[in-house]
Amino acid sequence: LNKRPQNAPLIHPTGEQYTRPSFIVQSWYWVPAKEVLKRLDDIKHLCWLTGFRDVARSTDERTAIFSLIPIAGIGHSTPLLFAEKEQIKFIPSFLANLSSLIFDYVTRQKIGGTNFTFHYVKQLPIFSPETYTTPHLLFIIPRVLELTYTAWDMKPFADDIWAEADETLRSAISRQWEKNASATDNNKNASPPDWLEILYSLNPDNPNKHACPLPPFIWNEDRRARLKAELDAFYARLYGLTEEELRYILDPQDVFGKDFPGETFRVLKEKEIKQFGEYRTKRLVLEAWEGLNDII
Repeated sequence: LNKRPQNAPLIHPTGEQYTRPSFIVQSWYWVPAKEVLKRLDDIKHLCWLTGFRDVARSTDERTAIFSLIPIAGIGHSTPLLFAEKEQIKFIPSFLANLSSLIFDYVTRQKIGGTNFTFHYVKQLPIFSPETYTTPHLLFIIPRVLELTYTAWDMKPFADDIWAEADETLRSAISRQWEKNASATDNNKNASPPDWLEILYSLNPDNPNKHACPLPPFIWNEDRRARLKAELDAFYARLYGLTEEELRYILDPQDVFGKDFPGETFRVLKEKEIKQFGEYRTKRLVLEAWEGLNDII
């Protein structure tokens, strides 16, 4: 556990810390667990939450920032979204949709200020569960699990997805884990930390406790960049974009020339050029686009 001292700046985890599944940041503000559970009484079946940041600044890489969160007391600046119990198996595709570059591009056309509220969220184009075919879910869910289940405090989410999965999907998730293990020296027999039982105790009646036999995926920046690009390309296809339209959303100057005055993801582009010497996201998404013919 890491706790920042009084008046110290906000902790920003290092890349090495992200690769440790037992690493968590200890909260600065606390409320009694019973008060949190009282307010979450309608979702006793969950030990995790889905929320989004309600601040959308022009200086940020993304406007729509949605995330899974271990169960906790959440302040007003992170509004929460709740799913019916029978819809939990679609949460990975829901989260992937909300996190895609295409969705973010549409969000940017809607928002007129810096407050990203439910008023905007309810107007945005989000795919319904009925949209997804079995091949779609076999493509999305293993990738989303690798991107989200990177620490032990998200194991309850992995447990719930595993419990809802059929054997075909479980095999796909296991293959995804093995690929991650080959790239990161992950240990299939890694033991969970003692504090995980405290998290499970918040929902003692959860039948999915320990359902997933796999420890967390190991955080790997190169793999994560490629997986996110694959999901971005997938949703570009699902939204019905052409390749030229996708290229425009990634970088309008790539379509209309360097003198074109418009911009889309300028902050992301400039950051990656500075860090990698190229607009890496654009390259990876366009590469992934070419390999999707068998999925969509």
